[in-house]
Amino acid sequence: MDKNSPEYVICLCRGTTRGQVEKYIAESGVTSLKELCSSMKVGDKCGGCREDLETILREHLNTNHNA
Repeated sequence: MDKNSPEYVICLCRGTTRGQVEKYIAESGVTSLKELCSSMKVGDKCGGCREDLETILREHLNTNHNA
């Protein structure tokens, strides 16, 4: 599955999809990876998804900053 697909499971430990993460970022206004992981309870087990989470967060912040 494409990593950019909303159905792509970003956090395997928690079963969290890219779509869920993107929606949460948009609705909550989080601005840091630490804040995202803490409030969504992702990236706190094995840590394997942290790079992808950071990329999604950065993309969202850059898109909204440039809009």
